[in-house]
Amino acid sequence: MEGGLKRVLRLAAVLVLGLLVSLSWHQWAERFGEGFASARPSYGGHLVVAVPVDPDTFDPHKAVAAATEEIEFNIYQGLVSFDQEGRIIPCLAESWEVSEDGRVYTFLVRKGVLFHNGRELTASDVIFSLERVKDDATGFPLSWPKRMVEIAAVDERTVRITLDEPYAPFLSELVDAAIIPPEAAGDLATRPVGTGPFRMVEWVHGSHIELERFEDYWEEGVPYLDRVTFRIIPDPATAILNLKAGTIHVIPRLSADVAWDVEATAGLKLIEGPMNAVQLMALNWDREPLSDKRVRQAINHAIDKDLLIEGAAWGYGTKLGSNMSPVMESYYVELSDFYQYDPQRAKALLAEAGYPNGFEVTLSLPSSYDLHVKTGEMVAAMLAEVGIRVRIELVEWGTWLDRIYTKRDYDMTIVGLTGKLDPHTVLSRYESSYARNFTNFRSDEYDKLIEEGLRSSDFARRQEIYRRCQEILAEEAAAVFIMDPSDLVAMRENVSGWRFYPKYVDDLRYVYFEE
Repeated sequence: MEGGLKRVLRLAAVLVLGLLVSLSWHQWAERFGEGFASARPSYGGHLVVAVPVDPDTFDPHKAVAAATEEIEFNIYQGLVSFDQEGRIIPCLAESWEVSEDGRVYTFLVRKGVLFHNGRELTASDVIFSLERVKDDATGFPLSWPKRMVEIAAVDERTVRITLDEPYAPFLSELVDAAIIPPEAAGDLATRPVGTGPFRMVEWVHGSHIELERFEDYWEEGVPYLDRVTFRIIPDPATAILNLKAGTIHVIPRLSADVAWDVEATAGLKLIEGPMNAVQLMALNWDREPLSDKRVRQAINHAIDKDLLIEGAAWGYGTKLGSNMSPVMESYYVELSDFYQYDPQRAKALLAEAGYPNGFEVTLSLPSSYDLHVKTGEMVAAMLAEVGIRVRIELVEWGTWLDRIYTKRDYDMTIVGLTGKLDPHTVLSRYESSYARNFTNFRSDEYDKLIEEGLRSSDFARRQEIYRRCQEILAEEAAAVFIMDPSDLVAMRENVSGWRFYPKYVDDLRYVYFEE
């Protein structure tokens, strides 16, 4: 509670005095522990979780909404999964082998796993599921399944997958391919059948989704809860009122501007983890004077990221120095201070580039994202201090996607990019040939490294590659990498066991009520 009140007092000081003092920032490893109580987990209980929207479908091979994935994670599973650090771990496959050329993956299917309909998982279910995500008629929203040229059963528990060429991110992509029983495929949209720790018992559109513990779940000791209800509550204020009243127990992904209310309320608690997202200010390399590296470096030096985190995100965020979140193993933490806040250095660089009196530039902001708008307003004030005159343009999200993201018609913009599990998937956004490289960043060295990392199966070499890629982005001032906004979860004080992951999921296996 005390930390939340301090944030409010400090923000008030900003409004009154125009000053901000940076709060001390704990390491994420310490913050992870806030979600766990020292008490031993207890079994039983009915947890109610608030979610803002209805799922689009419960067919895991057709769903595109992030809000659906957070629920489906408890129902479906793939051959592999991931831990809290984003490392790939066994799931329905208890082990796997990769050929020397990186093209053939052989998986041993876990024995004794049951679907929610009571039938045991076999290799044929895996083959059916992977062929289904590969089929254009299914409507799977990702393109990586096309890389699988052969999916075959070696025996009842062994599946061999052959790729068209080496593709290092394959295992991390495979996380999204849920294994389903063929006999249930036709009704999955409303009657999901998976192998997860919970099975669905009811879905009332616009009201709630109810799950119950799957008694034959294969993983020993979990889940702890008997039942889980996801209540659809679109209005955040209504969700907070229900949390205070005790009619719901958890609000995932809480907005930072109401976090203080949770921290200041007896009987409630707020826990915090990384979101695995990157808020950045993109600088269009094809626009003068942003095409000059010295100008881009000046802009980086003119921005106080600590101040942005405190003022725009209420103190809930981690400063970044590359297009990667600290939750990822490949994150190059030393780059977070690569560009020290130094207005005098910024002015010197501008003068060196031929702009001693600054210049005018347009900052386009997606109007529906309050964090980005607030950040943009603060950035404009900071840039004004070094002579850069910023005109703020608010654009609708559809316009942003079309004009800025697709057509690259902009000077500067602030947006958030979601993180992934594999560093290639994150950093390939800056490859010069990448269709969605909306910054127009170009580097021959970077392109060669990205291509090598895509095909390398040597973990140590890939770490070297992506470390150098992050260095290049920093050296060239590819963008202003600002923060990883915090993933905030509000809950009743007697709820424990919540875990943060680098994907948009709610893992309820380990959640329990303290006795």
